[in-house]
Amino acid sequence: MAQARRLGRGEIAVVVISVLLIVVFLVMAALRYTADARSDDDAGSSPTPAPTGQSPEDETAGEAETVDSSELSWDFVSPSGNIGCSVDDERALCGIATMQYQDAVPAAEQEACDGLVGHLVEVTADGATLVCDASGEAPVIEGEEVLDYGTDITVDGFTCFSDETGMSCRHLASGYSFSVARAGYELF
Repeated sequence: MAQARRLGRGEIAVVVISVLLIVVFLVMAALRYTADARSDDDAGSSPTPAPTGQSPEDETAGEAETVDSSELSWDFVSPSGNIGCSVDDERALCGIATMQYQDAVPAAEQEACDGLVGHLVEVTADGATLVCDASGEAPVIEGEEVLDYGTDITVDGFTCFSDETGMSCRHLASGYSFSVARAGYELF
């Protein structure tokens, strides 16, 4: 009967290095895949569509103000031109022209709105909510000031941050916030 030969130290080192290289390759491939999936807010940015951070029961369907986005002017826009925001002392409101999460917008929100829900989101001292858009059309995002990726702006107690994965705004005193991107939104 033939005896199994033990691997020498050099052979063991080659096997260990080979396994480590395969693991490193798989991790890099996974990172590359997720980086491609999140390249910017035009391509989508959320791994799960329309996470809300709140259960549908917590959302205040029908209580949010109705806005006509055709009458809005944007204080700043994302570099992609897909998201625009307007900030005053009462709220930070962002609109998104193209989004892919319409099916994930709670039914109660849609039923309470005589327009579109999902294209506008706001944060106030009282919380973050989706806003009913009475125009019935996706907002047109035009603005002269571009908030570059990786930068933020603070106005009237609100800070908004632009990132390749979308736009987020926070009410500084209350801590309420939202983030919005083509692939989804979150309310905090």
